[in-house]
Amino acid sequence: MARKALSATKKKQIHQEIHAKCMATAVAMYEDERAKPAGVKKLGLRAVCEAVQKEYFKSDGVQVSLNHNTLRNLVNGGRTLLEMNASKSWLTKQEADEVIKFTVEIAAWGHGLDHRRLKEHVDEICRARYGSTFPKEGVG
Repeated sequence: MARKALSATKKKQIHQEIHAKCMATAVAMYEDERAKPAGVKKLGLRAVCEAVQKEYFKSDGVQVSLNHNTLRNLVNGGRTLLEMNASKSWLTKQEADEVIKFTVEIAAWGHGLDHRRLKEHVDEICRARYGSTFPKEGVG
């Protein structure tokens, strides 16, 4: 049975998740390299990125490009783009998944949600979570 083609947005989201996973692997590998005792040859940022890229391609067959400057920023306490965007959201990942599940379920019943109804649903969740600190006008 043929699968439905993924949208460009979904493809980008999947790519970002793969990239974040590989970067997390690279950060752990680089920190392990830094923990080696003096006198032992340690891999640098570029070498760690190349090693993770090769390892991921070998295991999953997907080419991922990692930047050594991004790795350096993450090792020094920086945050990934996914983490930064998630911190700006009113909903947690679990809440967003529940809203999507609810929307799909309502659509399966034959009553799709328009933008206003969806906004009301999300506003209810956020008001329950944040109380009076949530803006009166709700989400955008």
